[in-house]
Amino acid sequence: MTETDRLDAILARDAPAVARALSPLGRRAAFPRGIPWQSDQARGARINATIGQLTDGRGNPMPLDALSTGVADLDPQMTWLYAPVEGPRALRQTWIDRQRRVAGGPATRVSLPVVTHGLTHSLSVLASLFCDDDTTVLLPDPVWENYHLLFGLNAAPRFASWSFFRDGRLDVGSFSDEVAKVRGKLIVILNFPGNPSGYMPTSAEVDELVAALQRAHGPVVVVCDDAYQGWVYADDVHPRSLFWDLAERLDPEKFTVWKVDGATKELLFFSSRVGFLTHANTSGDAEDALLSKTKTIIRGTVGSPSGPAMALIQRGLSNGEVERQFSLRRQELGRRWSALAIGLERLSGSILTPFPFNGAFFALLAVADGHDPERIRLRLLHDHSVGVVAFPKAIRLAYCSLHADDIPLLVDRLVQVAE
Repeated sequence: MTETDRLDAILARDAPAVARALSPLGRRAAFPRGIPWQSDQARGARINATIGQLTDGRGNPMPLDALSTGVADLDPQMTWLYAPVEGPRALRQTWIDRQRRVAGGPATRVSLPVVTHGLTHSLSVLASLFCDDDTTVLLPDPVWENYHLLFGLNAAPRFASWSFFRDGRLDVGSFSDEVAKVRGKLIVILNFPGNPSGYMPTSAEVDELVAALQRAHGPVVVVCDDAYQGWVYADDVHPRSLFWDLAERLDPEKFTVWKVDGATKELLFFSSRVGFLTHANTSGDAEDALLSKTKTIIRGTVGSPSGPAMALIQRGLSNGEVERQFSLRRQELGRRWSALAIGLERLSGSILTPFPFNGAFFALLAVADGHDPERIRLRLLHDHSVGVVAFPKAIRLAYCSLHADDIPLLVDRLVQVAE
């Protein structure tokens, strides 16, 4: 039996939803017993001549002083030497401990996260593992366009969409209808609070989303894109990532549930390119098999994650002030959110209608039928020196990058264009 056959047999036995959902590439993937595998086995050996990286012969790095002088307080091993393909275990454990803490301490069994080269890479890994020409990928409308690129780059799935808002509310009915239509493999991406919507659902809406998914035929891969986790400003929203509710309440015989998150927004480390990929409801041999397949995709694309960024994140998460500092940034953004929400009330009755927004970094304005969002974007840019992003039926405002003093001026110029 080949290693590929062994892993697939384990998943078929212990994680049937995963086994049924794998793409042909996902089924083939098995971590090779090459240099990383052999060097990992030799870790701790008295003489280790496995891996091609310069050390002092005792496992310590020998960086150039011209580079190392400014980062002397970072973990030298994590900063300068090759990381394990799946990322350093200490960082992976630190990250999942924080995720559990901010979610209120759920007891649900989840994997140790794998470190990726950012959230986009996490999504790309999932596309490689699960997406093929026989897959339906269900996305909201409006949507972050990169999902189409990531899941359509190496396969030709069917993309389906559900209407995100209707009459000023989350359109769970549209979501439920689209889920029920799919008879084969389904990938569902849930991005709350999200881009471009800036919306976090209430607990009642989460219950409705879970109920809609429970009626799916399967197999279903549910991807919780938690890029903006923690960035919520209203009190009446669901208090944690949907990942935990889905992991607790969806049948693992039919569903495999994944969490995509990272340092980009949660730690405001936009240049870090450090993401994490976690899945629920596997253990033992099945978890090891999925780790092997995930590592194979990572090894075949980026090799391993970036050491200096991981060392900075590990140090930051070990600082007792990090959560207080995050809270201060959230309060600042919450003030901008409140000012913008109040200001946008002036658009009532115009060709621009704000969708509900209570989180992430964005406000989304629906553009009335008969009006072109791209023309509105260009008019704002050329006539009013205001930059926004046009979507097919809306424009998006990223208030995260606005000075609070500029929000009234932004609203004034939106009103001028919308009249």
